Amino acid sequence: MDAARADAGDRAVDADELERLRQALEEERQRSLRLLADFANFRRRGARDNEAARGDARRAALLPMLPVLDTLERAAAGSMDADFYDGVAATRRLFESALREAGAEPVEAVGEPFDPNLHEAVGAVPSDEVEPGIVVREVRRGWRLPDGLLRPAQVLVAKGEEPGRPWR
Repeated sequence: MDAARADAGDRAVDADELERLRQALEEERQRSLRLLADFANFRRRGARDNEAARGDARRAALLPMLPVLDTLERAAAGSMDADFYDGVAATRRLFESALREAGAEPVEAVGEPFDPNLHEAVGAVPSDEVEPGIVVREVRRGWRLPDGLLRPAQVLVAKGEEPGRPWR
């Protein structure tokens, strides 16, 4: 009988040991799942940070080029020499093409309602031809990237007639 009891005790110890091992296995499985989820989150965060860094780098590279394009536009507009004008206009077109290839697009302004997210008002002019709040002239072209505005367009906006006021 003692042998039977010893055998039953070994089984009880084995059952306790088995339960402890099952719990340890479940804890390790849960830990492994958490590590996999953490790694997936790390990869997504890294990809998002890389994309943001690429956008910032593109913005930093393109923004200093816009004043050069502005100067080319002014040079072409003020030229009386046809050959000079053709050369500057061709250079301006190449420059604009390079900006477009880099992902930049000009902001449409003239004839559009003033949008403070896209336009920077530098003045208001009375106009009988368009409603107040409509952009009537672009002073400096604005540019946007797929992920946001690169530079707002500087514009003149139509204003309504102000009623005459007494000077006193």
